Amino acid sequence: MTVEVIIGIILIAINVPFGWGGALICGYYGQKTGKKFFYVLSAIVYALSWVMLSIGILLCGKPYADYIIENYVVKYIIPIVLVCIIVSLVLVFIYRKKIFKKYKNNKTY
Repeated sequence: MTVEVIIGIILIAINVPFGWGGALICGYYGQKTGKKFFYVLSAIVYALSWVMLSIGILLCGKPYADYIIENYVVKYIIPIVLVCIIVSLVLVFIYRKKIFKKYKNNKTY
């Protein structure tokens, strides 16, 4: 394997957690601080993950990229990210009274 193929594999493998995780983290800080900058940054991070995927496919070639996406990203990364999102939503639902009470008391205008 060449260096280009290895870089392509890395880019393909990390684009899903980078895109979704970065968008969620930036969205959280946007919600917490109320600044629109974090929402814009969230969209930029998500768009950048698509650029990473495209560059990864270009570097390692379409057949090899399809193999990686089917056998790694679809089987492992996406389910892990979805489980993390579901667990986060369940925790927010369980502790919603404490969370929203905290935000209600800390509002600044």
